[in-house]
Amino acid sequence: MGTVKKLLKPRVISWAATSLVLGAVIIAANVVARGVLPSLLDQVLGGKRPIVAEGDSGIPFEQDFATKKEALEFGNKVTEEICEEGMVLLKNENNALPLKANAKVSVFGKNSVNLVYGGSGSAAPGDGERKTIFDSLKDAGIDYNPELKNFYENKSASGDGRSANPAMEHGEGIPTLKTGETPYSSYTANVKNSYDQYGDAAIVVFSRIAGENWDLPRKAADDASRHYLELDNNERELLRQIASSGKFAHIIILMNGSNYIDLGFLEERTNPTDYNDFGKNIDGAIVIGSTGGNGIMALGRILSGKVNPSGHTVDTVYTGYQNDPTWQNFGGNFETGGDAYLKESDGSNSNYYLVEYEENIYLGYRYYETRGAIDGEDWYNKNVVYPFGYGLSYTSFSQEIVNKSALESANLKANETFDVEIKVKNTGDVAGKQVVQLYAQAPYTANGIEKAHKVIVGFAKTKLLNKGEEETVKITVNPYDFASFDSLDKNGNGFKGYELEKGEYIFHAALDAHHDFDTFKKTLADDAKIDKDPVTGYEVKPLFDEVTDHMHTSNMQALSRNDFAGTFPKTITTEERTISDDFLKQLKSKASTNDETYDAIPTMDKEITVQFKELAGLKYDDPKWDEFLDQLRFDEMLRLFNEGCYQTPDIERLGIPLTVSADGPTGLVQFLAAAEVKVYGTCYYMSECLLAQTYNLELADKQAKAIGNEALIGNERGDGLSYPGWYAPGVNLHRSPFSGRNTEYYSEDPFINGKFAGRVIKGVQAKGVYVNIKHFAINDQETHRSSNGIATWVDEQAMRELYFKAFEIGVKEGEAHGLMTSFNRIGTEWAGGSYRLVTTILRKEWGFQGSVICDFHTDFYMDSKQMLYAGGDINMVSLEDRKLTTDKKYGTPVVSATDPKDVNLLRKAAHNNLFAIVNSNAMKADIIGYKPAIWRIALTAGTWSVVGVIAVWGFFAIFTALRKKEETPKAE
Repeated sequence: MGTVKKLLKPRVISWAATSLVLGAVIIAANVVARGVLPSLLDQVLGGKRPIVAEGDSGIPFEQDFATKKEALEFGNKVTEEICEEGMVLLKNENNALPLKANAKVSVFGKNSVNLVYGGSGSAAPGDGERKTIFDSLKDAGIDYNPELKNFYENKSASGDGRSANPAMEHGEGIPTLKTGETPYSSYTANVKNSYDQYGDAAIVVFSRIAGENWDLPRKAADDASRHYLELDNNERELLRQIASSGKFAHIIILMNGSNYIDLGFLEERTNPTDYNDFGKNIDGAIVIGSTGGNGIMALGRILSGKVNPSGHTVDTVYTGYQNDPTWQNFGGNFETGGDAYLKESDGSNSNYYLVEYEENIYLGYRYYETRGAIDGEDWYNKNVVYPFGYGLSYTSFSQEIVNKSALESANLKANETFDVEIKVKNTGDVAGKQVVQLYAQAPYTANGIEKAHKVIVGFAKTKLLNKGEEETVKITVNPYDFASFDSLDKNGNGFKGYELEKGEYIFHAALDAHHDFDTFKKTLADDAKIDKDPVTGYEVKPLFDEVTDHMHTSNMQALSRNDFAGTFPKTITTEERTISDDFLKQLKSKASTNDETYDAIPTMDKEITVQFKELAGLKYDDPKWDEFLDQLRFDEMLRLFNEGCYQTPDIERLGIPLTVSADGPTGLVQFLAAAEVKVYGTCYYMSECLLAQTYNLELADKQAKAIGNEALIGNERGDGLSYPGWYAPGVNLHRSPFSGRNTEYYSEDPFINGKFAGRVIKGVQAKGVYVNIKHFAINDQETHRSSNGIATWVDEQAMRELYFKAFEIGVKEGEAHGLMTSFNRIGTEWAGGSYRLVTTILRKEWGFQGSVICDFHTDFYMDSKQMLYAGGDINMVSLEDRKLTTDKKYGTPVVSATDPKDVNLLRKAAHNNLFAIVNSNAMKADIIGYKPAIWRIALTAGTWSVVGVIAVWGFFAIFTALRKKEETPKAE
């Protein structure tokens, strides 16, 4: 009892209470840090750190810069250079541009102080500064109106501005968005009086936002009869007031964003509208696009004439968007149609959606040039403001085909390329660059194979030519690039597939898709059936007959040049949206068309004789790969398949390193906290559209060098890892100007997309970066993309000639080692679960070797086993309980270690994944192990330190209490 009394001293009680509290805190901290939030803490504070073998340099990827900062500076420089050549001068009248020296200008538009630099989602910016229009003007020696700038920056005076980018999880269609333009009634007398001193030009900025998982609305915020890509009432009134003020020598508008506004007001020859009362006063117009962090600095140099603009459009600039063939069949944010939910046979909503590409192959300029050739120049001029490939310069050029006679004297041969030599001379007064384009016109027979009037088959850009200087550029033409894919045997020759029909082919050497400077003709003597891929020799034939057939049912017909008016797309009907029970069953099916058979389970967990690094540089089918794969265990193959969200996992015993994969098409970023490695300090590049608008493939090489170096250098602090994986480039098409991700894709044309993507891929892979070219395939709208996977219907001719073509070029010319599948379905089958798409076309026809990752895994319709059986290799899934081996909790089937097919396909997926990794910059040094993350060391040290302090304190508290004699009361 005495001992107990001694221990019930204040210091002992204090120690015990404190120990209990601190113990609870320590336990909770460790549970949260190690069990609940380890990935997040790794993301923020840095993950485990590699240990590199002494003296081992790894694969000798050439690093052009010593530090991350130097690589970033180069990326910013390249971005400016691309914007200099990619911004497009559309209109320049009355000597408006370039501005006179020391010009004083007024910059109008609420968004002038809040530019659209890029998109949202995977095109979201990384860290770093953002240059402004005003930085650009000042740098170019152009004086801007400070009163106007201050007015726009003052929200209480000019308003809050535009709508914010919708949340990533929205995906159901955006009803409307505000442009944020300030009502002219808010302009103060001081603002209006400031015009007098800054009247050399009124520069008016119009911006439109866009982003991942949502498409642009078809309803304007202030007028439901208009759409978001028309000028709203405040923007119209602003132009009217500027035009009527008489204060400005010129009015120049700037289009900021990757989705063109309706520019019909710029040309009086287009459909007359109420725009024209101010449109005629606009002297200049420039597409500045989405410039990334510092690309806007190019604008001042263009306005001042220090740089001569040389960009050309990569989309047709048309007017009256409601008259375009895609209008009726795009996006769920259109009140009466577009994609729409499917109704079950009992009339209830099925929660499935569809979109039908009724325009067939007639997308963009393929429609406008073809219909214009049939219906005449008046029709064309009323609908097209500026053609595909259009762009102005401050100088003039002459162009001529120098080997025309040699070209016309030789017949066209389906399996042989030929060169077109074009001499370009600067006939103006200032230095400039010129874009040369070449289009092919194939012979067409009424009711035969559908063919566009012309398709682009080559382009080139000159060097900077001084006054009087000339250069001869060479364009190599491959007939395969303009072959037609006959999916229905429309010409009745008993063949379905790629073919070139005999007859006369006209080649248009052109300023743009509508204006030629010369033509030549070549004759194909006999029909050419291309039944084997020209690169791999694999058999090519239609694979999606059920999807093609759907496009030619009795109540619907794909657009045909034989009768544009009669086959013009219509809004989807209730009848089309009502589906049978069998159709619904197909949508719900997770079945695979993979008919491969395997008799035995492959060798696993064999004694280690080959380390991973020994495979670097070996061919995919080298026998040493089998020796290595025999060493893998079943659980390790599962990890490689499942733990692929922005990274791939390490397997230390085999020397397989942890890798990081970064988004996205506008630079190396990581907008989801899903990986162990932090991506930071990288360049925010301009949109892919701006690169394509340069028509300069050498600039694609430069961007690839910049991104490749940033990835190769990787992290200079903490983990020190490079970035071997990149979720880019994006090569889907600008099917509609309302598509939310047009900023991440190059153009409306697959040839342009493929050529630029191929060069970027080739360049970054030279620095050890395996791309994930995306999104395969037919992922051209965001609305409902992941709402059970929107069912996309399109004739296989259009699939092959348009929507697959850019991927094909990227795989073949870029030799891509990675690819990402898409959210949507092709017909009823999820693209990522399509064996026909991922294995037959991609791997067998095109010869792709590398890893295929799915877009972010959505359990309720994406099926992991179906994906594995399709030929997918990496499951982009971040939650620990979403595994291929789980129970039915998430509807995910189990793969079995005793099923020969399951194990063989899992081994094949591991091979594909590891082939990309071993040839990447992840192997630039030999990683022999890992040090724990610093935060883990700190947590462990802190835990034991606290425990030690408590123990020492407790020892002395108890020891002192026990030694102390009990005090006896004093005698009175």
